[in-house]
Amino acid sequence: MGKKVVVMEDFTVRGTKNMQVFDTLAEKYGAEVKHINVQKYVHSQDEFAEMFLNMEKNGPDVIQEEDELLAEIQDANIVISHISAISTKAVNSAKNLEAVCIMRSGVENVNVPNATERGIKVVNAPGRLAVPVSEFTVGMILAETRNIARSHQRMQQGNFGGKFPNADFSITLKGKKIGLVGCGAVGSRVAKIMKGFEADVLIYDPYMSEEKIKELGYEPRSLNDLCKESDIVSIHFRLTEETRGLVGKEQFDLMKPHCFLINTARAGLVDEAAMMDALVSHKIGGAALDVFHQEPLGQDNPLLSLDNVTITNHLAGTCAGIFDITADIMMNAIEHYFKTGEWINVVNK
Repeated sequence: MGKKVVVMEDFTVRGTKNMQVFDTLAEKYGAEVKHINVQKYVHSQDEFAEMFLNMEKNGPDVIQEEDELLAEIQDANIVISHISAISTKAVNSAKNLEAVCIMRSGVENVNVPNATERGIKVVNAPGRLAVPVSEFTVGMILAETRNIARSHQRMQQGNFGGKFPNADFSITLKGKKIGLVGCGAVGSRVAKIMKGFEADVLIYDPYMSEEKIKELGYEPRSLNDLCKESDIVSIHFRLTEETRGLVGKEQFDLMKPHCFLINTARAGLVDEAAMMDALVSHKIGGAALDVFHQEPLGQDNPLLSLDNVTITNHLAGTCAGIFDITADIMMNAIEHYFKTGEWINVVNK
């Protein structure tokens, strides 16, 4: 009998053919592939957004238990999930589970320490959003610094002229200092694009040596020095307990009055109160934000009334064909395992 692979079809892929790519594991490797329908309680994008944010903040065990998963995971060897929770209870009830495969770069779907304790690999899909998020980040930089979105809004309102709030420091990127907080899959691509704009790129990344940063053609900085020197600060870290609130009052106080903050990573990386104070009091030039502490934004959220922000509704990783990229990355990892007995892209080695 081959390995049993449980494929969880959630709200994001329900009714599509995307997850059927894993059916080839049956033909190629004799695996038993079982598809289960989860997140049946989610009926709208707003409900999904609320559930997803709750899971990202508080982990998989705050999400409604999936009865079908509990039943099918008992004798499963591999479980594949896109954006659905795999509870600690489900993992602990599994007798033969070898790996939990999460089709994202983040693995908030599963209790990683618990899986590690039980000897279960947690496998992700690294870099799947590197291209769309890095390109979107550059778009946000241009939209905020050059008033693209504001001009569009004014034109829709029949207003062709008028001075923008940041008119005195609406900048070109050539010769400016772009500070990147993180130089991983996304940050490194943004850095390359910024060099194409003839900008100077400053990097804060404690996981990369200063020698490596210099070798890539960038300038290493401490977080505070980066915030002090940069004309634009763009954030590209993962959210962990160590990085939560990484950019706070101390960092905002160091920023130039014309500095722009860009965040397409995670809202929790930035202290919300400190950011709002910096924007409302115009301590910084402005911000472009794709992620928020509360999603979706409530109609009373002050960000909606500020004249020095560009906001989008968590769109950075959204583009046609992104799921095909994700499926290819995960299939490559699973096939590597079937061929060699070894897992790649393991986050809990």
